[in-house]
Amino acid sequence: MARNLPPLRALRVFEAAARHCSLTLAAEELHITHSAVSQQIRSLEDYFGQPLFTREARGVTLLPQARAFYDEIQACLLRIESAAAELRPAHRPSLRVCATPSLAMKWLIPKLPAFQQAHSDVDIELSTLDQRSMDRSLNTADIVIRDTPAQWPGHTCLKFQEDFCVVVAAPRFLQRHRIRSPMDCIAHPLLKVSGQTGDWQQWLTLAGVDAPSALPGATFDHQLLCIQAASNEFGLALSPWSLLEEDMQTGRLCPVFAEPLLPNTGLYAIYRTDSAITEPIQRFVEWMATQGNAGHPSDFLLTHSRSGHRS
Repeated sequence: MARNLPPLRALRVFEAAARHCSLTLAAEELHITHSAVSQQIRSLEDYFGQPLFTREARGVTLLPQARAFYDEIQACLLRIESAAAELRPAHRPSLRVCATPSLAMKWLIPKLPAFQQAHSDVDIELSTLDQRSMDRSLNTADIVIRDTPAQWPGHTCLKFQEDFCVVVAAPRFLQRHRIRSPMDCIAHPLLKVSGQTGDWQQWLTLAGVDAPSALPGATFDHQLLCIQAASNEFGLALSPWSLLEEDMQTGRLCPVFAEPLLPNTGLYAIYRTDSAITEPIQRFVEWMATQGNAGHPSDFLLTHSRSGHRS
């Protein structure tokens, strides 16, 4: 008897869109177009005869009636992935790393070639999950990388890097606009991230500026979008150093001020501490610790900030 299943491809698209709360990020992950994601979501909604998301300017949000369905679908996909990994012949040691999309793209991937060069016998399997869903990766990831600590049974949570938020902008934006002191910032678009819109007020207060309650500038639902907007000359971004380092090293973004640095939560590695720990896990954890101790951002900011301002 044929199984009465929803469209299977649509389920994969639905899971990615719900996990990222964004059709755009789902399209990027699955390497398909935004319209293809929308079409797959519509086919699933037609199958169930009801909407699954609310569409908003900043992304999509699961409706309450779809939350339990999403949890089940994600768990099933993770089990399928794990079963496939078990069946696949293992000729080389592999390391399953799970990180948030921002940390995977902006912190980990730029550094992975150095790890691969030093440990060429280990293959990395990298996946991404939003921070709220990471507890579901316990059985399928060897190491989880995130920007907040977590206490999971049988796991160690290691803080391997301090982090700070710094003000950055595109070089051409700084050429067009005279920004010499923190006070000058409030005359320009200040790019923000949903849920972190108070960061600018905190930074301005640290800089000795009496900030107005309402600040100009767009708000995005993801740090990646905020950083991309800054690199496209949309305004000033206040973002974590861990996500900015590569863009500043390549010159896509420039630090505006050397100080103040707004403390951020830091970077954490979570891994099993029982018999499941392996030599590749230990090597990767030690490598991350060396990356985290590579240097304080103030050294780079003092020599590269465009304003020359110090508190």
